[in-house]
Amino acid sequence: MDIIRAWVVGAVVFVVVDFILGLVLPFGSLMFLNFLCPLLAGVAAAAVHLWSGEGGWVRHAVAVLGAPILLSVYYALFTPWNLSRGILMDITTGVLFALAAVIGAVIVHAVERFVLRPE
Repeated sequence: MDIIRAWVVGAVVFVVVDFILGLVLPFGSLMFLNFLCPLLAGVAAAAVHLWSGEGGWVRHAVAVLGAPILLSVYYALFTPWNLSRGILMDITTGVLFALAAVIGAVIVHAVERFVLRPE
């Protein structure tokens, strides 16, 4: 249940940030800002799973990376406004989304380790 909770929170954050960016930015401009979606989704999923989840690093990685990877696949395959140039670009986008989510998780763990629990 904790993994599903982290996926739902991560997906909600991803979609909300994507929606806000879609309203604020003109289409096709500043595409690097779109990496805020998986970054913040990774932060949210890591925070939820860190403080209410159980298990080891593999279980935590599944909880953090699930929503950004699934949503990158969704955006690559099923959105009509996809600017993809082929399968290699879709795979690269998925890997970069996963990397952004990992960076978000690292931020959460660094804050938890060095700020909230300094030893």
